[in-house]
Formats: sequence, C-alpha cells, structure tokens
Amino acid sequence: MATGIQIQDLAEATVPITGPRLTPPPGPIFHLCRAADSDYELGEFRAWAGYKNLGSDGATGGLAHFQHVLSFAGTEAAGRTGVHAHFAHVHIVIPTSGRGVFSYDGVVTEALPGGVIVQHGGTVHDQFEYSYAASSQAENRKTPRFIEPPPAGTPPCSFGFLELFVPRDFANVEIIPPDAVSAVDQRTAWDHPYHAEGASFCLQAPDAPDAAYRPLAGRPDLEVRDAGTWGPSGCMVATWIIRPAAGPSEAAPVSAEIAGEEGGIDILYMINGSASFPREGGETVRLEAGDTLTQSHGICGDPIGCSPDMRLIRFFISARAQDLRRRTPEEIKALEALGPRIITRREVRPEGDARPINALRET
Repeated sequence: MATGIQIQDLAEATVPITGPRLTPPPGPIFHLCRAADSDYELGEFRAWAGYKNLGSDGATGGLAHFQHVLSFAGTEAAGRTGVHAHFAHVHIVIPTSGRGVFSYDGVVTEALPGGVIVQHGGTVHDQFEYSYAASSQAENRKTPRFIEPPPAGTPPCSFGFLELFVPRDFANVEIIPPDAVSAVDQRTAWDHPYHAEGASFCLQAPDAPDAAYRPLAGRPDLEVRDAGTWGPSGCMVATWIIRPAAGPSEAAPVSAEIAGEEGGIDILYMINGSASFPREGGETVRLEAGDTLTQSHGICGDPIGCSPDMRLIRFFISARAQDLRRRTPEEIKALEALGPRIITRREVRPEGDARPINALRET
C-alpha cells in the first residue's frame, strides 16, 4: 500500500459533474493562430515545462484546449511529475521530439515521435523521465518537431508533445507527490470513478499495422494515416496525419471523414512544411509550420499546393461533444482536494503482468 493512499467507498470518492454543456460560440468558427502568435509560458502547470497555447480554447469557447508542451529542464534537474490524473472527457498526446517515459496505470511506456497516445480522461500516470538537450531557453524554443520517427543521426532533442483536451477546464488530481513515489507505486494499477465514459487508453506505435499511410480518397497526390483515436476517445475525436504521397500505391483509398457525422469542429495543425486550404468564394488560407486553424467542420477543404515536406495533423471533434458537461470551478476544487481519496481500488502489478492499462476498470 502506498504512503497516504486510503481506499475509498465509491460514494465518498465521487464528485458529480453538474456544470453547463460544452457549447461553442454562436455562428461559424474560423480562427487562425500563427506560429508567432503565442510563446511558451514556463511553469503554467509544471515548473520545468513550457506551454504554448495554440488558440483553440478561445475559438471554441472552452470546448477544447490544444497546446504544445516542451521540456525546459531534464529529469535529473526537475524530477518526476508524481502519480496523478487529468479528468477531462478526452485527452490525446502526440510526441513531437525527444523522449519521455511514463508509468501508465503501472505499465512503463515510452513516448516518442511517431506515436499517438489516447490517455482519455482518467488514466492514472506518472512521467518519470524526459529529455532536455538545448543550450539555452532560446535554443530550446527552436526544437524541431517530428510526427514520424526522426531520421537516423538526428541530434538529441528536448521532450515535446502536442496535447488536446476536451474541455479546456478540468481537474488535475495528485495521488502521490513526486518525492513520495516508490517503485511499488510505479507498478500499481488504479481504479476510481472518473474514467471518461466509453473511452479507453490506446497507444498507436508508428510501425503498427493500423498506422500505415494509405491513399486519401479522391486525392492520389496525398496519403493519410488514421491515428486511431476515434474509438478510444469514446467516438469524440478522430485524428488523421496527412502528407504528400510517396508514390503510386496499391492500397485501397481511405476517407479522412467519419461517416454519419454532421457539424463538429476541425483543428488543423501544420507540424512541418506548408499548404493552402480553399474556402468558399475562391479564397485560400496558407498554413505554415507551427500554424493552427480551428474551424467549424468543412469551412476549408483539403490541402492544395502542398510542400514536399508537409505534415498536417487534423483533429475532428464530434458535434456530440457539445452534449458533454464541464465541471464548475467548485467541483474542480472539490475533486482536486480529494486527491488520493478518489482511489477505490489498487493492485501492484506482478512481474510479467500482461493486463492492459486501466485493467481494474475493465474488470
């Protein structure tokens, strides 16, 4: 049993969610955040990390929060995060540089460029290793970003990742503080009443069969990777990575749309290269590396005039997300005050434990 952990009765551990629904602003959404429009805010959450707001929270009225997080110190200087959880409806992490190592529900997991992680609201985790490789804060801000495994010979980089939350405001609950985490705690599986409904943990590795790029339907010049976030996010957020086609392919074309979905919100993030996006009336919008476009679904079409190195991430947030509720400030405060008392069950994973992440929840 970990120090300070008290196993709670379910009723005692539960703070109901009663806030208003996640309603975006009225009218069509169209918000362009250029790479230079924001900078890293150091210490906004973790003292050693910089957080770059990519403009989606304001554009969606707090329905979504999209940011890039970058290490501004290494583990040896800043230490681990401690065992904690973020209680959002959706939580997606896409590593872009360097190396991070997490314990997700007691399973040690590497986070590297090329992977896509759906933590979903509620996965208990502890980040206990992250790289820092810059000579200064100014140089660190220039850390290159990758959506695929970096080429051989790429110099060491600071750990960075894109992070999407639905909604913007949620509780961050500490279960074990950084200086109290033991080896046993790191191997522990946890359960509590706050797992996002219908969602599950998922890590899509870059070499997984379902991570293969396939021709984009109707666009033989483009290929797309389905990052596999739709099901694990409870059918709330789909993620695609789009790039110029490497050449003719015999694979069947696939769509970058979710059948039957109407409305919703798109977030387009240009991680490398550039492309233009047509709008009604013959206008186009050019996205360069680091730019983010948040829009009502379908305002802009598929990319045209793509540079050879274009790498575009497209998130689609279902209109059904607007049926979800946000927590009130009082509820967030009460939930965070519960801390380790949210835990209703825990088990130390034995050596060779092959149960999945969130195994206690599944059973």
